[in-house]
Amino acid sequence: MRMGSIGRVKAHRLLLGLAAFLFLLSAPGCAPKKVRLYEPAHGPGLRQNIVDYAITLLGKHYRNGAKGPDTFDCSGFVYYVYGRFNIVVPLSTAGLNKTGHAISKDDVAAADLAIFRISGDYHVGIMVNRLEFVHASKSRGVVIDRIDAPYWRRNFTHFRRVL
Repeated sequence: MRMGSIGRVKAHRLLLGLAAFLFLLSAPGCAPKKVRLYEPAHGPGLRQNIVDYAITLLGKHYRNGAKGPDTFDCSGFVYYVYGRFNIVVPLSTAGLNKTGHAISKDDVAAADLAIFRISGDYHVGIMVNRLEFVHASKSRGVVIDRIDAPYWRRNFTHFRRVL
């Protein structure tokens, strides 16, 4: 099958764009000093897809009671991300605190839930890996934090497995 002139132009533009992108990546001094790369969780599959999608929402704003797609509260974030994969979970943190089953720290995997109790209220996030979780923070929107940071360690209650 022969490529028409329009197809050749599009292919040429795509190659030029890719070359420019690769050049910018390799150029010294162009990247910020702190670059965080998130490696794949535990291989391909549903857990990986959930985490990958959750990470695409980094930077979205927090709004109490919001369930996406542009603003979230913590339970709305979990509800929205899991719903993207046709997995129905409770919309409230109290419901998420009871869904699935509790698991130990040794068994935690990507896409498991991390449950916290802060000033009498529950907070929930989705584990990215064994140390980090993505969640909708009241002060910072959708972010990734470490489970072992003093604030989160102090308020942590347990992990839950939904899948």
